[in-house]
Amino acid sequence: MKHQRYHNLLAAIEEERKNEEAYYRELSKSATPNDKIESGILWYPVDIIKQRYTIGEYVEIEVERTKHLDKSHKLRTGVGCTVFKQLDEREDYKGTISFVKRNKMGIILHSDVLEKGQLSEKGLTGVELVYDERPYKVMKDSIHQVMNSKLRPIMELRDGISNQDQFAYSTRSYNTDFIAGQVNPSQEAAIKGILNTGHIGIIHGPPGTGKTTTLVTLIKTLLNHEKRILVCAPSNNAVDLLAFKLDSAGVKVTRVGNVTRIADDLAHVTVDEKLRNHDEWQHIKKVKIEASTARKMARSFKRKFGAKEREDRNAMYKESRELQKWAKDLESRLVDDILNGSQVIATTLIGTQHRMIQDMEFETVIIDEASQALEAECWAAILKAKRVIMAGDHMQLPPTIKSQKAMDMGLEETILDRMTSCIKDSYTLGIQYRMNDKILAFPNKKFYGGKLLSHMSNAHHLIQEGDDPLIWIDTSGCGFEEQQSAEHRSKWNEGEFFILREHFLQQIEKYQDCSIGIISPYAQQVRYIKSQVAEDEILRAHDVTINSIDGFQGQEKDIVYISLVRSNEDGELGFLKDIRRLNVAITRAKKKLVIIGDVATLSSDKTYLELLEHVEANGLYQSAWEYMSM
Repeated sequence: MKHQRYHNLLAAIEEERKNEEAYYRELSKSATPNDKIESGILWYPVDIIKQRYTIGEYVEIEVERTKHLDKSHKLRTGVGCTVFKQLDEREDYKGTISFVKRNKMGIILHSDVLEKGQLSEKGLTGVELVYDERPYKVMKDSIHQVMNSKLRPIMELRDGISNQDQFAYSTRSYNTDFIAGQVNPSQEAAIKGILNTGHIGIIHGPPGTGKTTTLVTLIKTLLNHEKRILVCAPSNNAVDLLAFKLDSAGVKVTRVGNVTRIADDLAHVTVDEKLRNHDEWQHIKKVKIEASTARKMARSFKRKFGAKEREDRNAMYKESRELQKWAKDLESRLVDDILNGSQVIATTLIGTQHRMIQDMEFETVIIDEASQALEAECWAAILKAKRVIMAGDHMQLPPTIKSQKAMDMGLEETILDRMTSCIKDSYTLGIQYRMNDKILAFPNKKFYGGKLLSHMSNAHHLIQEGDDPLIWIDTSGCGFEEQQSAEHRSKWNEGEFFILREHFLQQIEKYQDCSIGIISPYAQQVRYIKSQVAEDEILRAHDVTINSIDGFQGQEKDIVYISLVRSNEDGELGFLKDIRRLNVAITRAKKKLVIIGDVATLSSDKTYLELLEHVEANGLYQSAWEYMSM
């Protein structure tokens, strides 16, 4: 069959879609609000603290939950939800979550509730997660377009990704004498090489090597040759970071889609804010008010009225519709002006199909965090350009796949996985600015072929002179066996947190003015540690961030504790066997890394045994017994 690989990809996407649909259906079967709150799919009750019109005729509300503040949840930016009022009968309004910050959430609603006033009525309000099919539809449509495309750049890239050994190379002739920024030699080599790549170029950015700095400099350099560039990433957070950095560097960037970093002064680069700050906006607003007034007047007519009143009401409705259309046309023209005046359009991969930019075309699309992006969602962006430049680290965690069948069918494999070692225009950034050399040494040897060098500013930095930057506290023989949560189907280990806390208290005077991360591969351990820290006045007083390893990818802290959790007689490690997760965990720490784990269990895996041997040779190995009699 022609394009067999892409047909297989479509089948894998469908398996993942069915799995997610079944997952939400199962969660929604819970009968009571309390069941749904425990399942993590419901905030209830919430207060509506803000309501406003956003771009177009959409309404954004901001809600704050008033109970169950400590409950973990699955509501995330960009997913579909239902907002409901619990009156005599439940009234539901569909929406999309625009941001989540602690116990506050923004939701863009798909109906004009401000005009009708429904949400201002008394009654308990809730926000419930719903299954969202749109990302799967975008991915499937994109793959169908790829298979059917007759455009030469798409055809050559499509066939080259399927058959790496038959990749058709082409080049450009951009001047590489000028680089728009200060970069190190490996970053400069990557930028100069990527400038003239034909269909695909890759920047492999291991942890701390300045991937974002390189991308910003590359984009500024490219803008000397191209009018406008599309910049994407799989997550809103990653897009927002790039948009923020580009804006700070003086690039005219417009952020399309949902924004998660409003607090970081990013609001002014959104289409919404650019529209409101435009000279023409007050005129559009005036027309909208006139349309609303005409609609209200039409509704004010009583049910029993004569022919004259009926004629006047119809005229009012007609005037309202015409004014609405006029306002919409004015707004669309203004949006086009804003987008056409931008040097960079920044959005998520799925967001490239947003109605505002669906017909726009680009010379180059840049995809950041490509190691976490499904191939199909990358194609949604690639179809809009003549070439793609990808940046990421395939030695770190891949995209999250829920369906084992979809994973077996290859859905987890990214374009970065397939092409990094196969194409000519692939460049690795080689100088890292994050870790102490002793922390770097193991992942450098294990994952990066020993190619990374530490910058002199961080090669030997410590939280204090004479401190140990690399420690393993072994809990073997302490009776700290892992526990299984029936509710969350995750694992936790109370004993490991006990040891972690004891070590923390011993070091506490050294930790002043240090950022601290506590991470674990298991969500239940994260929940448990958060609950303990919340009740601990001493730990709470410090700058401590607690998260899963997956959730911590992309972050860094001066000091990082890793609680590995697994402790059993069978040497069973579960998903700890994916050593990319270990790579992410180790490379979050800048000055001090403390690993807490059961060596007897973990050493059943070769990589963990090698890590232990590395710590014994280059760091400090301790037994947890040293902390149990204090």
